Amino acid sequence: MTPIAVLVVLLSTVSGSAQSPAVPRAVAPFPTGFSGTLVFQSDLAGPDNPQGRTRLYTINLATGAVQALTRGRDHRDEVPRWSPDGARIAFKSNRGGNNFDVYVMDANGGNPVRITDHPANDHDPVWMPDGQSLIFSSERDSRSDLYRVWLSDRRVERLTRNFVGRAIMPDVSPDGRSVAFAAQTLQRLQFWEFQIHVLDLATGRTRALDNSGGACWPAWSPDGRSVANVLLATEPSTIQVRIADGSASRSLRGDPSLWHYYPKWSRDGRWLVLSVSPAHHAGEDWDLAIAPADGSRPPQRLTTGPGNDRVADWKP
Repeated sequence: MTPIAVLVVLLSTVSGSAQSPAVPRAVAPFPTGFSGTLVFQSDLAGPDNPQGRTRLYTINLATGAVQALTRGRDHRDEVPRWSPDGARIAFKSNRGGNNFDVYVMDANGGNPVRITDHPANDHDPVWMPDGQSLIFSSERDSRSDLYRVWLSDRRVERLTRNFVGRAIMPDVSPDGRSVAFAAQTLQRLQFWEFQIHVLDLATGRTRALDNSGGACWPAWSPDGRSVANVLLATEPSTIQVRIADGSASRSLRGDPSLWHYYPKWSRDGRWLVLSVSPAHHAGEDWDLAIAPADGSRPPQRLTTGPGNDRVADWKP
């Protein structure tokens, strides 16, 4: 090989290793009047991610600027959640092997630290309000139950035991006393659908929020008075908001041709970020959207184009 050919190969190698990651595309023109930062996951494929592994990103709601937080061809990073002080992000990842574990990293994507290390899958970590521990769902002792892990010593406490139909998708109330979660406990004909439950951390007791159809992905309002969740009573799904005891249910306005999923409240309680898609599972194409929590108008899209953009969380 000639010296020139060697130089070309070396330059190509350096260029490839420094290749900028593909990032989801914000809509244009971008909606005005919003502020803050969302963290979310997307499986957007690109030259640096040909298999479309799920990665984590942020989007600036004032400008629409999207930034990649994690990279990697051979693993998936999912379900990011801001710490109460906004300095860290908890997420689940299989970067340590074939199974998912809980990780925590800095807000800029640096210093990822593995928090759980178990052969079974650990999913969907959420912060306790004091930032000292995380609630997560795990398959380590059952189909799925809820657990709590302390960051200081990695001590794990089991919160539910062999909960019928799995306990998944936890969200902690602002006062840290309760955990809303989804479990397959609603029987309709020959099927068991997901239903929202609330766990009292002091007593270990749970109660179901009755519904006419399936429900999942609960999210507490910042004042702890309301819970938003996905309502599956009809298809496509809608976003349901109700008082924390399950009463006064209402659904947000939305495009009846789209599925609505993954609600999360803004810190002032005025808005809900969610994802919309023309299909669920086969043919899905999720984009981030934002809607007033009072349901006064339909959601506005924040992202567009290829890749499933979902499971967003609002920075404190």
